[in-house]
Amino acid sequence: MKPSEEFRFNSGRLSLDLAATVRRRGSLPNDVLAAPGAPARWLREAIGVEDLPALSPAQEAALRALRETIWTLATAASADAVLPAAAVDDLNATAAFPLATPQLDAASVTVRLLAADPFLAALAAIAGDAIDLLGGALRSRIKACAQPDCQMLFLDLSRSRRRRWCSMDRCGSRAKGDAFRQRHRDP
Repeated sequence: MKPSEEFRFNSGRLSLDLAATVRRRGSLPNDVLAAPGAPARWLREAIGVEDLPALSPAQEAALRALRETIWTLATAASADAVLPAAAVDDLNATAAFPLATPQLDAASVTVRLLAADPFLAALAAIAGDAIDLLGGALRSRIKACAQPDCQMLFLDLSRSRRRRWCSMDRCGSRAKGDAFRQRHRDP
């Protein structure tokens, strides 16, 4: 399945991709999950939950709450600050939902994920990814985009650990263009 242009999956981790569904947090926040049906579409693209029906308003709210919990915790981690205990408790509670069980289909030799509640299993998978990231060695590589109006969180996997922008094509290019124009302004 080819990803749509509606969502970005370039943060380096599933949990950070969810946090990135609010774009431009530093200026004019744009919640890409606000469009009708967007939360279910995001889950289908991010996790591949094909049999996920339309989400109820309560399920959409739960996905947004998980997003904000991850944002809070990953922002604290990127600043090397103490993780807020209430947010940690929320993340742990979400991760405790039953996960999907992988099943091999003999005829097609493909893997399907089966869950009694595909939505809760998807939330548990995202929360589990966040726990793995925040509690592991990669925690120190969580960074926020240096573009002031963006602030998207991403995982810096560069050798030098000096990556500054969420995307060179977007924020990096804008920052370099702004710096060039600043240097070449008429006195």
